[in-house]
Amino acid sequence: MAFSKKIRQLVYDKCGGHCAYCGREIAYKDMQIDHVIPMLRGFPDWQIEMGGYTRGTNDISNLLPACRMCNFRKGTLEIEEFRQQIAQQAERLCKTFQGRMSLAYGLIERVNKPIVFYFETITDKRANTH
Repeated sequence: MAFSKKIRQLVYDKCGGHCAYCGREIAYKDMQIDHVIPMLRGFPDWQIEMGGYTRGTNDISNLLPACRMCNFRKGTLEIEEFRQQIAQQAERLCKTFQGRMSLAYGLIERVNKPIVFYFETITDKRANTH
């Protein structure tokens, strides 16, 4: 979906030039626009209407800036599903030979902490300043 330059700029500014998920800086030209509530989840309209499934919109409140890596990984997942996928991905990595070896040599460290997305941290900061 193509968004106007005005919408793209509004989305980019939401997180101050950072990916809403991982928090890395992204150039305006490299920003992808993610639908927080996905537009499509593979359900036909009748299933959405009958099954309580939701479909996102192109409203600015449903759009966040994302780097290519995060947008690709999130795909059509809801926020909580994405959060779970990232946690599971880290767990699976530590079970591989390379992950276990990296742990043994102290190259990576296993930590048990909640997955907090960048946009959640800036939202919290804004709430605390008002």
